[in-house]
Amino acid sequence: MMNNRSLLILSGYATSAILLLAVLADNYSLLGCLIGYLTGIFNFLWLSRDLRGIVDKDLRTALLVYYKRLFSRLGMVTLVVATIGTFKPEWLLYLAGGIAVGICLPLILTIINQLKVKGGEK
Repeated sequence: MMNNRSLLILSGYATSAILLLAVLADNYSLLGCLIGYLTGIFNFLWLSRDLRGIVDKDLRTALLVYYKRLFSRLGMVTLVVATIGTFKPEWLLYLAGGIAVGICLPLILTIINQLKVKGGEK
């Protein structure tokens, strides 16, 4: 798993780039992309914390805890989407793209790091 420091650096660079691009392009809908990206990063951090907490439990207990926490994460993302949809509906497409990148980019980097460190072995 990626550590919090790497994700903080990754989110800092992306935040700076998106804010600079929004100002230079005079397109403030890109702030929806930033909110989505940070939501995706937060979701990924929450997921990795949850997985570290259930790794030593038996299968039935681990699945029960995982499903409860899954619905909590889903509720958080739903709250963000509903809030943006209510106040800035023109940002929704950018928000969806930001969430996708915010989840996929750390996941890809974690997989690459895992393959380098352990060679893909179990």
